[in-house]
Amino acid sequence: MRFKELYNTFVLAVLAGLMIGFGGVIYLMCPNRMVGALLFSFGLLTIICQGFALYTGRVGYFREYGLASILTTIVGNFVGTGLVGLAFRLTRHTVDIEAVVAPKLADSSLSIFLLSIGCGVMMYLAVDSYRKSKSWLFVVMPIVVFILSGLEHSIANMFYLTLAGAWGVEALRITLIALVGNAVGSWLINSANFVIKQRSDDSK
Repeated sequence: MRFKELYNTFVLAVLAGLMIGFGGVIYLMCPNRMVGALLFSFGLLTIICQGFALYTGRVGYFREYGLASILTTIVGNFVGTGLVGLAFRLTRHTVDIEAVVAPKLADSSLSIFLLSIGCGVMMYLAVDSYRKSKSWLFVVMPIVVFILSGLEHSIANMFYLTLAGAWGVEALRITLIALVGNAVGSWLINSANFVIKQRSDDSK
């Protein structure tokens, strides 16, 4: 992939990270979890409508984007979420971010992995369903499900960890595991769709 394409991907990924960061802000500021989960979906809706690059929205289409693009997307998402997290720390607002981050850092690797797979499934369904239907409802509902179910979104976690100033060995551990788990969840549904389509084509 040419440098210009990677640069464009990086910029789009930073913008996606900013949107996830803003989604995380409103979720943390909202006293009602259901309302907060609904408003968090603003992030992904904006990303999809604007064509920004989010890791959890693209990794399921690995064959389409390629390794270089996916890795660039992760870096850009990290920068974007980090900017929002660092900026929010400088404002007058305070949130109980420790209550969000502490359980994640203390969680087992297996638990993080399984919860990340579930989130990957939801994120793939959100993006793929929108591609097929162009309906915002199919974006919002999987987001609400993954948040209220306590599933692990690797990019959202980047925002939370930066806001908490909690980056370290444990933060890196759960982030890497979540990145892999999100990918596995996305690939599971993508592969199932591929097999179903192949069988459908063969039966014609």
